[in-house]
Amino acid sequence: MKKIFFLMLIPAIISSCGIADLRTAEIKKDQQSETDQQKAERLLASAIKKQGLDKVSQFETYEVIGNDDWKGLLGSVGNVWDWKDEKVAMRFAVGDFDGQIEVLEGKKKGFTAGIQSWDYYEIEKGKYNTDVKTDKRIQFALAAYHYFYELGTRLARAPKVWYVGEGEIEGVEMDKILVSWGNNKTKAYDQYVLWISKESGIIEATTHTVRDNYLPMAGFLYSTTRFTNFKDVDGVLIPFRQTVQLKNPKDKVSKYIHQFSVESFTWDAFPLDKIRPNSNLDPIGDDKVSLSWNDMLRIDDALSSITLMD
Repeated sequence: MKKIFFLMLIPAIISSCGIADLRTAEIKKDQQSETDQQKAERLLASAIKKQGLDKVSQFETYEVIGNDDWKGLLGSVGNVWDWKDEKVAMRFAVGDFDGQIEVLEGKKKGFTAGIQSWDYYEIEKGKYNTDVKTDKRIQFALAAYHYFYELGTRLARAPKVWYVGEGEIEGVEMDKILVSWGNNKTKAYDQYVLWISKESGIIEATTHTVRDNYLPMAGFLYSTTRFTNFKDVDGVLIPFRQTVQLKNPKDKVSKYIHQFSVESFTWDAFPLDKIRPNSNLDPIGDDKVSLSWNDMLRIDDALSSITLMD
């Protein structure tokens, strides 16, 4: 009953909210000094190097095995999967958005879905099929997790970087920088506030908008993803836990919408063609900003009309 009541409130909540904007007043007025902007650029470059993300390009793929736990009412409403916390394997290509998820246990064991050049597909009983209705939730989630495992290097390509002050998470002092693709309040691109620990020097959280979302009118949303339990995997510090919290970071990690816990992380665990089953599709790289979800669905509809190889 609570869930139904919450769903009934969503239209009213959305209609009363504008687009989330993480810019400070100084940035909105375009008044940040060149010195502060250079400081932000140095912090980002240093964080990438300290985490080892500058080494990622030597690998071609990676596999993440773990569980995604969606908690409470918000978690129940927002869960992007058709299962609860069963173990899954997520497989990604380095540097683009080609990815795949396979359920490893439970009633959905063996179910596999993926995106290749933004074309959605499923694999059932070993047979590849792109002529299926796009599951926008899975498409969104795969792209989001993929992006966040490579967050520093992905955002290093953005043209706008600002210093936005200091903060604390669980008593640890942080520098904060804002990264985006322009200085406007717009649905065209997202905004990311990176929380860089003064102790570790790496990105330990990001507060971010959610523009490209499968939910209608989701531009008012923003959340924080915290990165914890770092482990060195072949010279790269990988967060073995990602915790998503509504709006700004909370000191208590237990206050979350969902939390992905990693069991194992392996570079080059599989050949690239495993997640690129359609040899007729050309890779499109890190092209996310220029494509809206409507664009992606139009592409998917067009691709679904083409006869593909088994």
